[in-house]
Amino acid sequence: MITLPKPVSTPYVPQTPVSKVLIAGDAPDGIIKKLLSYGVESVKTGSLENLPRGLMYHPDMQFVNICEGLIVYAKGANSQTVKKLNDLGFELIEGDTLLNDEYPYDIAYNCAVVGKYAFLNINHTDKKVLELLEKCRIIPVHTRQGYAKCSTAIINQEAIITADITIHENAVRVGIDSLLIPPQKNIRLRGYDYGFIGGCTGLISETQMAFAGDFNLLNSSEIIGKFLEKHGVKPVSLDNSCIHDIGSIIPLCSV
Repeated sequence: MITLPKPVSTPYVPQTPVSKVLIAGDAPDGIIKKLLSYGVESVKTGSLENLPRGLMYHPDMQFVNICEGLIVYAKGANSQTVKKLNDLGFELIEGDTLLNDEYPYDIAYNCAVVGKYAFLNINHTDKKVLELLEKCRIIPVHTRQGYAKCSTAIINQEAIITADITIHENAVRVGIDSLLIPPQKNIRLRGYDYGFIGGCTGLISETQMAFAGDFNLLNSSEIIGKFLEKHGVKPVSLDNSCIHDIGSIIPLCSV
């Protein structure tokens, strides 16, 4: 009997092994192949030309998994990617905001859903995203950091890792266990001095967090490793070279 994939019941936090992820269309081939070795197939994004050059393919700039089976996508997102997500059983709703390449007008869909909370800059988040979060009874938590998902590695529904003090303080305030780390200046991101911890990570099972590169090369790998161990999660290196911010590895379906 063939078990068909199904959308993860809790966005970004799978309860069983992941079978499909949403990943940047320009992610290195080695990372795609390594995911396949774990039984994880990749749905690739297309380029969104309105975004800054280094972020054009990033999933966390274009898509928000609001709740089980529901994704909001940016105006102009690749139609083939949208169709593939729809074919996997997701309901796809187009957002109202047309992005452009200047901050903060590129962050309308950059939202970190962590259990019953969503970290975002409420002043610049797409209205459709806010409406659907309310409908799904997810509480928006305003943060000055507009790149909220980029900045947030989601460990489970009650734990995150971030280098952003405003996200950290707000997470602690609502009862989420948050590890505050220094900026990891060896995370590579084209066109920028360095990338974000959320942008290079994603859960591929309840107990495995994938890193887009060699986990041990992170500046704070030791304290991050201890925090992951505290929550019963192991790091998985998807390459043996430096870590890249690829716009998050977003779990879609589990088996």
